[in-house]
Amino acid sequence: MKQTTKLLSSLFVTALFATSAVADVRTWTDTKGRQVTASFIGLDGENIILQTADGATHKFPLTNLSAEDQSLAKTMKPSEQPVMLANSTVAQASAAVDNLVAKGLVRANPERAKGGKKPITGFNPMANDEQFVRRVYLDVVGRIPNHAETTQFLQDSNPNKRAKLIDMLLDSPGYSSNTFNYFAEMLRVKDRLEQDNLRGVPYINWLQDQIAKNRPWNELVTDMLTATGKMWDRKPDGSYNGQAGYLLRDAGMPLDNLANTLAVFLGTDVACAQCHDHPFSDWTQHQFFEMAAFFGATTTNMRTAQARKGKDSPGMMNVMNDLMPKIEEIITKSGQDIKRVRNGIQNYIGANRSIIGDMNTNSMKLPHDYKYPDAKPLDPVEPKFIMWSKNDKNLAAYKQKIKDAEGLRTAFAKWTTDPSNPRFAMAIANRMWKRAFGQGITEPVTNIDDPKQSANPELLVHLAEEMKRVKFSIKDFMRIIYNTRAYQSESTSEKIAMGEPYYFQGPLLRRMTAEQAWDSYMTLVLGDPDKYTKPLEDLYSRSIDLDLTNPKLDAETVLMKYEAFRNMAKKENALMGGGLAEAGGDMMMEDNKKSKGKGEAKPAGEMMENASISYNGMVLRRAAELDQPAPNGHFLIDFGQSPRALIDGSTKTGSVPQVLMMMNGKAQQMLTSPESLIFRTMEKVKSPPEKVEALFVSVLSRRPTLSEKDIAKRAIGSGDDGYSNMIWALINTREFIFIQ
Repeated sequence: MKQTTKLLSSLFVTALFATSAVADVRTWTDTKGRQVTASFIGLDGENIILQTADGATHKFPLTNLSAEDQSLAKTMKPSEQPVMLANSTVAQASAAVDNLVAKGLVRANPERAKGGKKPITGFNPMANDEQFVRRVYLDVVGRIPNHAETTQFLQDSNPNKRAKLIDMLLDSPGYSSNTFNYFAEMLRVKDRLEQDNLRGVPYINWLQDQIAKNRPWNELVTDMLTATGKMWDRKPDGSYNGQAGYLLRDAGMPLDNLANTLAVFLGTDVACAQCHDHPFSDWTQHQFFEMAAFFGATTTNMRTAQARKGKDSPGMMNVMNDLMPKIEEIITKSGQDIKRVRNGIQNYIGANRSIIGDMNTNSMKLPHDYKYPDAKPLDPVEPKFIMWSKNDKNLAAYKQKIKDAEGLRTAFAKWTTDPSNPRFAMAIANRMWKRAFGQGITEPVTNIDDPKQSANPELLVHLAEEMKRVKFSIKDFMRIIYNTRAYQSESTSEKIAMGEPYYFQGPLLRRMTAEQAWDSYMTLVLGDPDKYTKPLEDLYSRSIDLDLTNPKLDAETVLMKYEAFRNMAKKENALMGGGLAEAGGDMMMEDNKKSKGKGEAKPAGEMMENASISYNGMVLRRAAELDQPAPNGHFLIDFGQSPRALIDGSTKTGSVPQVLMMMNGKAQQMLTSPESLIFRTMEKVKSPPEKVEALFVSVLSRRPTLSEKDIAKRAIGSGDDGYSNMIWALINTREFIFIQ
């Protein structure tokens, strides 16, 4: 009851900003005489749904209105316009965001006038259902909706269908896959790290698992910053210690890792201060090394970790000094050439030295070429947190008590993730906003130098507070953003110059990421691509693990595990289970039933468990289920997937390899093959016009226009390749590759 009363009270407040005209706008009066101007959306049982001028949609008991308005509402025709409706808490949070965006739009016009641009008169018009369903699938689950998903949404007459779809997508496996793609690029997650035989597979699996569980962002960051041990160490619950991959990703490069940590987690770019005082900000080189001192007792090498703690490393030395001769003897007796396998075995053993540990002394010193008067080269450095203002020292985040050197990283992690840290919540909120709108409130997202200079300072601060309110749940935060009127507006196609602020009257028209394009292809090929996951995900962790501190470790055990390690690829290849005919998981075609009897094809449901489908050498799984990043020459790389060397290192600009791939590459050939799922979808309907509509809905998530139907009719009549040519043409349109 309190929630309903609060919602009704918030409804009877004059909207801050007028948007495009909506049908049936009138003044409504409640039983207490309060009035509000709103449009009638419809009745839902005993409740009425009204939409205020700020775009927020409100649902409350009809009996809260005056008797006259109750009678009128019962005679009114429901709105045919798309509406937003979420539960009251989300609706209120979304409306608050919209109000701040609206205020920012008003302030934007003087600046736009200086640049000769037309004033903004409100949010962009509401996106229609066809635009919305395609956008929200791409933004939330990273792919276009399949034919059935699009059709189901378009035919749904429930006024609450947008909010319900958002909730459904956020709770789907596709959300986890798409969110992983984003964080993997941000964190530079790689399958194959710089050290021989050291792979990031346990780190990848851990990150995917945490996202699937919706672990709060502050907890994930804490885990990554405080991890100890090897990535494949087993925890008491049986899971792997994958979070160690964050520091091992930059093993032996603590200064680079710190620069990345500050940029990613705190939106603070101090990389220049590694070598000299920052030329454009107040950060000094001495401050940078004071921050680096929090990692001055940390090592990523087993020998260093044990030796500096004053301990011997008997197990490791046993393997290298005692076991290697025995291993070589066994190999030589078996008739193998030891020269061909020695390096491989040594690298295999060496991977197990990559372990995070903390020493009992802080070894951080200023560089030998330090040139500033406040200290001398090679002076020891004491850890000290940076501040963005003089008042920061009074915040709870700065009240860390450091007992010893081994507790430095823990203190740093607590400071970083504390809700009172001036940048932690703001940095991730700004990033998530950019995911939805195509541009951050402040750019670049790695450098929130002065929040007051952002496109909308009040909005930026508010979003940071919202991130704290939802306890750093990325999923709950994005639910609020996706339910805003601003997000559900038509996209803005106006070109925004580099460095020019954008005020978010709607999302920017933007190109798909490489992962979105590939996963959309997988949707056209597999129907439900989330059913096809990577097999044997813990095979690497089980194969690589050696306890080098175990004095009982013998040569036979090392060789047995090394052989299993070498055979990983064979085991994975054995699970390649079929081709295009098996995609989609249904029988679909009579020919497929007949070929099953000949051993040529069988439905996905009857394939070997965890089997993977392939086409012309390409494994057909979502981008998150493939190597990170994909190998050179793969569709993902040609379309700009980040090589994971730099933070946010992907590209979204067109290129010649992309054009060639789209026009005549293997992925294109796969879609236009008569065995592809999109062809089988068209086979479900009989008449050519119905086939054309099925094709448009499958590829562009909309029905064809009259002129497009006429063009399609001529294309189909041109010969047997008519439908293939249509698929080729639609895939190569700007409409397909851009998110409207």
